[in-house]
Amino acid sequence: MKSCRWFSRIVGVLLFVSLLAAGSAFVPGAAEAVTKLRMGHEMPENHPYHIGSVKFGDILKQKTGGRIEVVVYPNGQLGNQKQLAEMVAAGQLDLCLVWQGIMESYDKNTGVVSLPFIFDSWKHTWKVVDGPVGQEIFKPLEAKNIKVVTVFNNGLYNVVSRVPVKSPADMKGIKLRVQPSAVFVETGQMMGSVVTPMAFGEVYSALQLGAIDAQIQGPINVRKSKHFEVAKYTCQNEISFLLEPMLMNAKAFNALSKEDQKAVLDAAHEAAVWQRKFAEEEEVRDTVFLKANGMQYYKADKNQWRAATMPMYDKHPEWKGMVKKINDLKK
Repeated sequence: MKSCRWFSRIVGVLLFVSLLAAGSAFVPGAAEAVTKLRMGHEMPENHPYHIGSVKFGDILKQKTGGRIEVVVYPNGQLGNQKQLAEMVAAGQLDLCLVWQGIMESYDKNTGVVSLPFIFDSWKHTWKVVDGPVGQEIFKPLEAKNIKVVTVFNNGLYNVVSRVPVKSPADMKGIKLRVQPSAVFVETGQMMGSVVTPMAFGEVYSALQLGAIDAQIQGPINVRKSKHFEVAKYTCQNEISFLLEPMLMNAKAFNALSKEDQKAVLDAAHEAAVWQRKFAEEEEVRDTVFLKANGMQYYKADKNQWRAATMPMYDKHPEWKGMVKKINDLKK
C-alpha cells in the first residue's frame, strides 16, 4: 500500500515538472518573434518570378534560423506593378517584384537601363546590375524609400503581334502596347507606332479585341498568360534584356539588424542567381511550346532594328556618361 502511495507521489512530481517545462516553452517573449515580410508580384504561381520569390523566402528563413519569413502574394492579389511599387514606397508592403520601367516614376535616370539594345547578353546585364554601375543607377531610389535588393530575370523581349511584323518599317501605324515607361513610349513613337501604355493584366483582352496590334514581350509571359491565343507572330529582334528588380521598403530594411540586412541581401542575390538560370531555361522551353502551338517566328535583322532605335540615345544626352559605363562592361 505504501509503495503504491510512493509511486503515485513520484508520478505526480514528474507530471508537475513536465507541465512546468511545457509551460516555460510558451512563456511570452521566451522565444524570439518571427518577422514576416509580405511580398507581391503580378504573375501566376508557375512563373519564374513566383518560383524565385519562394526560393528567396526559403533561403532567408534558413539563413535567419526561421526568424524571418517571406509571405508571397502572386497573381496581382495586392495590385498591379505600379500599385505594388507605390505600396512599398509608402511602407504598406515590404517587398515586390516590378519591371524596371516602374522605377522611372521615382527616378527618371533609371530609364537608362530601358534603352533599346543597351545590353547585349545576360552575362553583360548581370555584370552591370550586380556591380558598382548598378548601385549607382539604383541608389537614388532610396531617397524615395525604395531599396533594390536584387534583380531577377524578366526575359529577352521581342515584338509579339496579331499581325505580321518583320522589320522596323512594319511598326509604322500599328497600335503598340508598351509597358508604362517614358523610354518605351518614346521608342515606340520613334518607330512610328501608335503607342498605348498599358498594365500587363489588360493586354490579353486588348489583343483579343483589336485595341492593340502588338506588344514588346518575352516568351515566358506570352505562354504563362496565354497571349499566344490572341497573338500569333513574333519578330525575334531581341530588343531588350529586361530586368525585374526586387524592391524593398527602405525603412523596413534599415530597421533590421546589420546581421539580418546582410541575410536579406545575401538570400536575395542567391535566389536571383538561381532564378536567372531557371528563367533562361524556361524561356527555351516556352519558345518551343509557342512554336508548337502556332506561333510564327520571324528571324529579325537586328542591325536594322538597332539603326531604327539608336536615335533614342541622342534623345537622352544626360545619360551619355552612364551609357559609356554600361558599354565598357561589354568588354
